[in-house]
Amino acid sequence: MDKIRVGTRKSQLSRKQTDMALQALQNVHPTLETEIVPFHTRGDKILDKPLWEIGAKGLFASEFEEMILNDEIDIAIHSGKDLPLFLAEGLDIIGVLQRDDPRDVLVMPKGRKPEDCKTIGTGSLRRQQCAAKVFPWAECKLIRGNIHTRLQKLMNGCFDAIILAKAGLDRMGITEEDGYTFRVLSAEEFLPAACQGIIVAEGRPELAELIGKMTHEETRWVFETERKVLMLLNADCSEPAAAFAELSGDTIRLRAMYGTAYGEGTAPVEKRLELAAEVVGRLRG
Repeated sequence: MDKIRVGTRKSQLSRKQTDMALQALQNVHPTLETEIVPFHTRGDKILDKPLWEIGAKGLFASEFEEMILNDEIDIAIHSGKDLPLFLAEGLDIIGVLQRDDPRDVLVMPKGRKPEDCKTIGTGSLRRQQCAAKVFPWAECKLIRGNIHTRLQKLMNGCFDAIILAKAGLDRMGITEEDGYTFRVLSAEEFLPAACQGIIVAEGRPELAELIGKMTHEETRWVFETERKVLMLLNADCSEPAAAFAELSGDTIRLRAMYGTAYGEGTAPVEKRLELAAEVVGRLRG
């Protein structure tokens, strides 16, 4: 194949993530031609309701899946945490980039402290539940929109703070020097969303050999493990669920949350999917 048509959402962050994926692809296929096909998904258009009320994470992926199946594009680039529980029949994740920082960040106007924040903007039930423990004095309120829209709402005084993924801030080059104060939230106190910080390519299995050459294997292992937890729980964004896997040599550690339940475990990396099943068993009691 001489040319790959790549579907992506129109937001600046999505385009940046697509550029990162295409750079990784070009590194392994220097002569491969690519064409970006931007698309405004239904999830990007409906901003006044939480995701779990309008179709969950599939809103960001299902339309691209239709485009692949209709031969309008060859692959779609997604943020791993935005994937639906199950992909469309005939499609698979065929490329996985190296994970960026998976942590969340409490973003505040410059000089503000967490204890001064009475309202926190987030559209995630997972973040709401974690924030209730870490910042019990604050009330979480719904916020939707792209990263710059959310930051503008923060600076307009709609919220005292908002919670964003550090990977997104890093990819957009947004730092405290831009007029913010960051409180980076460790995985110990604020368990990240499954696959947060991971960029993936979705497409037909017959392109797996071509696209898969850009895959970072260690990230693929944690991606598969965290996704397996969500699948076994049948937990999309309508429930406060999280999964976070880390590698240490040939050992993988998995921590997961489902509602108020918490479970963790370790295993050899080749047993990662069995580990996911064991941890889910602990979550279910």
